Amino acid sequence: CQACHCDVWIAGQAISRARSVTVRAAFQKVTTTSAVKAAGGRLVVEVGGQRVLIADDGTGAIHAVSNKCSHLGLPLVGKTALLQGKVADKCIVCPAHGTAFDLATGEVKGKWCPSLPEAVSTGFGLTPKKPLPTFQSRVTESGDIEVNL
Repeated sequence: CQACHCDVWIAGQAISRARSVTVRAAFQKVTTTSAVKAAGGRLVVEVGGQRVLIADDGTGAIHAVSNKCSHLGLPLVGKTALLQGKVADKCIVCPAHGTAFDLATGEVKGKWCPSLPEAVSTGFGLTPKKPLPTFQSRVTESGDIEVNL
């Protein structure tokens, strides 16, 4: 406030911006296992303003990852036929660059951007390997899929 130069008042106390507040998120239902299965094992949902890919890793395990490739931010599963990342070996494979991201950890598996021509990747340089953000997910007994952001 102007009078005491604090940044904000909470419950009658002045709190400065330098102080951090921890907010604990809660799991929230985003879809169902039957909906993911009907979508071919990959379904994009919006959670907390983010597009999240809910994917079956091929073994029946469900994972939640960012739907943006960590290289250029392109969708891993988009609206067009060209932007349809596939699940292989428990990874989601970027349809644009061919990078495989482990669905459980987000880590890059194999070569970074293998679909780019060698001249492009060596001539202009690639951004360093960057994991895909992952989110806690769980499946309830009734088949609801919940994500914690």
